[in-house]
Amino acid sequence: MDAFYEESAVNKNAEKGERNYKVLHYVSWVFFFIGIVLAIISIMTIPIKPSTGAENYEEAMGYYSAALVMCLIFVSLTIFFFMLWFILFRLKQKVNVNYDYVFVSGELRISKVFNVNKRKLAERIDCEDIIQIGDVENTSFDRLRSSPDTKVVYFTQNNEPAEGKFFMYILANSNGKKLFVLECRELLLMNIMKFTRRTALESDYVMQERKQQKTTV
Repeated sequence: MDAFYEESAVNKNAEKGERNYKVLHYVSWVFFFIGIVLAIISIMTIPIKPSTGAENYEEAMGYYSAALVMCLIFVSLTIFFFMLWFILFRLKQKVNVNYDYVFVSGELRISKVFNVNKRKLAERIDCEDIIQIGDVENTSFDRLRSSPDTKVVYFTQNNEPAEGKFFMYILANSNGKKLFVLECRELLLMNIMKFTRRTALESDYVMQERKQQKTTV
């Protein structure tokens, strides 16, 4: 039995995130360019220590010491600007992120999408490794999250699910116990349940349509 299902968790603040990404991107490369220039200056200002028997040795050592201090200042500035570039480079990868969920016959592949066009595989979850699956709003999620040997991993940047979606959790063995949180439609859960144990579904799970009916009543 083959199955294929795909959907995305899109950042609700994507417009703001894209703007922040561009600012961080350009500023980070300005810092990188400054760091390159300072690195070249640092190399060019490396002083040559005068030999012991040189004429005016003491005076030459004075110039050497001053030049060495100047060189160290340029080296420090070089390191500083490269550190700023690295920090902003890492930061920009967090401001405009979406997630793609692709389920293919027993395996869920989750990709992290940076600024719309850069994609990186973040996780592979085999249905055989799933321990429990359910709704984040249920009490079972709080119990699982409080376990000290379980790491919580969020694969959405939104605090509220988009219309027609809910926050689903998947507890799985993935280099240790991990509790994954996804923002998806119930169709993804239904496809996963075709390939995993029925007992993996939390006992207090309520179908999303029925839950919404109770909310509106």
